[in-house]
Amino acid sequence: MLPISIRTKFHTIEGIEWGNPQGVPILCFHGWLDNANSFAPLAKYFPNYRFLSFDFPGHGKSSHKPENSIYYFAEYALEIVSIAQTLGLEDFILMAHSMGAAISTLVAGTNLLKIQNLVLIEALGPLTNVSESAPDIMAEAIKHVLHPRGKKETYFPNMESAVAIRLRAGDMEKDSASLLMERGIEKTPRGLKPRRDLRLHFNSFFRYTEEQVVSFCERINCPTLLILGDKSNFPIANAYPNRKSAVKNLTEITLSGGHHLHMDHPEKVAHVILQFLNDNDTKENS
Repeated sequence: MLPISIRTKFHTIEGIEWGNPQGVPILCFHGWLDNANSFAPLAKYFPNYRFLSFDFPGHGKSSHKPENSIYYFAEYALEIVSIAQTLGLEDFILMAHSMGAAISTLVAGTNLLKIQNLVLIEALGPLTNVSESAPDIMAEAIKHVLHPRGKKETYFPNMESAVAIRLRAGDMEKDSASLLMERGIEKTPRGLKPRRDLRLHFNSFFRYTEEQVVSFCERINCPTLLILGDKSNFPIANAYPNRKSAVKNLTEITLSGGHHLHMDHPEKVAHVILQFLNDNDTKENS
């Protein structure tokens, strides 16, 4: 395991690298308020690959946006493309969880990158709204930014209390929450503080419509694996039929586990991913 730091056009991006430096790259992105440690449990199952996991801006150890600015969901697509291009990745595997998977769906649909295989865990595109709700969504976001609803920085007396709060926020096992907190917490004179930028809690200014997301799905050309947890707090197994049918080469697999099943049960998730990659390698070489 090695730390890796790169500079894109707008941010300093921090991450972790495992595996074979000469292997096929796997570029990994985490979910909202998580960090690069999200993929640490999976990494050991991919020793022959160059396994890379990065913190999104405002998360983990990556840089925050400048003062008096805010985060836009679509900008994360820019960061994924920037990171891949900065690393000079060609014909690589894109793997992502939750928010990272939602963004990676859009990135794959732009065809700006040469993605060999796409692995999505617990998301296929972002949340959407009907067109008529756009004015209300923007109004709420503006009010939220101008008058934050009492969101203040949190300080913890010890790591145990930080882990306990993280467990309340999402369905995952204690070891998984502890791993996220290892990278997601920093020491300050006032106590342990989350590294994430508070502005990540602001409401979105807009959301795509379902038709727009389907149009991205239609343009995904690479083999795609969608992994879902049967006990997830975000049940999408029976959702988004139009998105699923729009992806030309989609494999969907549901495993036992919650939203963070890739951390809680990495061995069985890795087995499914490796089988998917091997099957597609066989097809390409036949």
